[in-house]
Amino acid sequence: MNVVILDAHREGDARIERHTKYLVDQGLNIYRVHYNYKSDSAKPGAFSRYGEKGFRINISILQGKIRTLYFLGYCLRRKMLKDCLEALEVLGFDPAQPSVIHVHDPQLLPLAGMLVKGGLQNSRVVYDRHEVYEVWKQYLGISTPAFYEGLGKNVISGAVAVSEHHIDTVQRLFPASCVVAVPNYPLPEDYDDEVINRKIDPANSEAPINAVYVGSLNNMADRDVSLLLNIADAAIRSYDNVTFFVGGTSLDEDSKAKIDALAGKHDGRFRFFGRVPREETVELTEKAHIGFLLIRPDVRYWVRTSPNKIYEYLICGTVPIVRADVDHADLLRSCSLIFDRSDDDEAIVSAVLDLLGDPGRLRKLMTAARELGVTFTWESVACRYIGLYKTLLQSGAAPDQSARGIPLDMYGCET
Repeated sequence: MNVVILDAHREGDARIERHTKYLVDQGLNIYRVHYNYKSDSAKPGAFSRYGEKGFRINISILQGKIRTLYFLGYCLRRKMLKDCLEALEVLGFDPAQPSVIHVHDPQLLPLAGMLVKGGLQNSRVVYDRHEVYEVWKQYLGISTPAFYEGLGKNVISGAVAVSEHHIDTVQRLFPASCVVAVPNYPLPEDYDDEVINRKIDPANSEAPINAVYVGSLNNMADRDVSLLLNIADAAIRSYDNVTFFVGGTSLDEDSKAKIDALAGKHDGRFRFFGRVPREETVELTEKAHIGFLLIRPDVRYWVRTSPNKIYEYLICGTVPIVRADVDHADLLRSCSLIFDRSDDDEAIVSAVLDLLGDPGRLRKLMTAARELGVTFTWESVACRYIGLYKTLLQSGAAPDQSARGIPLDMYGCET
């Protein structure tokens, strides 16, 4: 089976990396075209990480938001189709063979439509919807991703949600599609069991405590960076054995000033890394005792999510500190500190300090997190991708015909 993966995410996105590796391991022929407009360091041209045939097209003209706007326009032009077909030709892709075009970014849906109409008529389009874009308002109160979804919805035969909770909404948005959910569960082989178990071992209960957060640091978007930094400051002042490790991008000016101040104030016990490569993020999380996912309570984008970060914390035996609407919150309560949008900041800071001051309780929660984490595995849900592909390619339906209601081949997955 041939699968063309189209994405414009930042290099190293965990979901896309897991997806690509899984398909290659299952023996599928993978052709990935990566549109890069976010990094100036990623090299253009052919690449491969897991045995896929990849080609990166860099959009390197202009800078910042102007480059983003240029890319959004480029996504609507025939030049993008020309560039993509040339990349696929370099990779040795045969457009006459039945294939799946798997789209990870809404901006690339118009391209998928052009591909189906312009040479890949035997293909079916699958759209992997990473976010709840209908409430993600950007320019002038308009959801740019939802705009591109509207342009491409008629070519989507299959859709993938990141949460079971989203299936009904995705089905309404793309009524002609066959819809499955593939949550953001981790790949166990990515993590070092020895490092994790040694951290949790009661014999190491006197070891220094590490706290970690790697992700968006834009306090003007949805993440509560101010609360994170307040917790860090209070924890480091209260306990001599606590160190915070923070990394990420999209840093707003106010958050940058606060981070610089904390780093200078706490003499190595508050460490800021900027953008952190995927491998280093895993290492930091494996060694961390607590990890954070804090969403501002006043944002519009307060929606049920299936965050990579939470499942990674769990499999690493790292206690999640969460203020967000997340899947499996009922299970998480046994090994996490979970807060609602109605909980005030002072109560959250106090609860974290209480946990850090109780090594026995912290160790119990770490153990419980690890035990829960190993039940959420990528292999248990990734098979739904191939089940969806087989269903669409074997149905005999044309790309512009409805795939809704076609019996789904679960490819050995549990429903």
